[in-house]
Amino acid sequence: MRFVDEPLKLQEVCRSDAHLITALLDDYLRELAAHREFPVGATNAANYPYLDAYWSEPGRQIFLIRSENAVIGFAFIRKPISNESGACQVAEFYIAPAARRHGRGRRAIETIWRLFPGSWELQVHARNSNAKHFWSECIATYAVNPPRISEVQARDGRRLEFHFEVGHIPDKASEQSEGCA
Repeated sequence: MRFVDEPLKLQEVCRSDAHLITALLDDYLRELAAHREFPVGATNAANYPYLDAYWSEPGRQIFLIRSENAVIGFAFIRKPISNESGACQVAEFYIAPAARRHGRGRRAIETIWRLFPGSWELQVHARNSNAKHFWSECIATYAVNPPRISEVQARDGRRLEFHFEVGHIPDKASEQSEGCA
């Protein structure tokens, strides 16, 4: 893996900027469909059932991930107020294929965990070996203790569910975050 040292920026997506997420969400859902054991679930942004909830429910945020002013991905985050678990959740996370393998996804999630330290959980499709490796490495780097991992059965197949704690991560000058205007 070659690490790129250009600045990384997270930009919170507001309803007025929803068009910025649509094409990326289409690509992500198409890629995700290949890792499902059963062919159920959204395969494009128009069929994604939770997008409107990110504009109307408290505790949900979408961040665009930018590198050198180009949008390279997104993160859908749910805070404890929006779920029953009491932990923040990485609901969806995507880095465009051309931007992968340079440490950008790792730096993006580090920035998110720096903004929201505490209890976290996320799920990975059991058949998605690249995602299992990525999340295992990120969690091992930033979690206070080893994660608790369990297998869960979802409508679209088996998933690994990670539960972990992220402590304080020192700020880095090269990453920034902006909220909605």
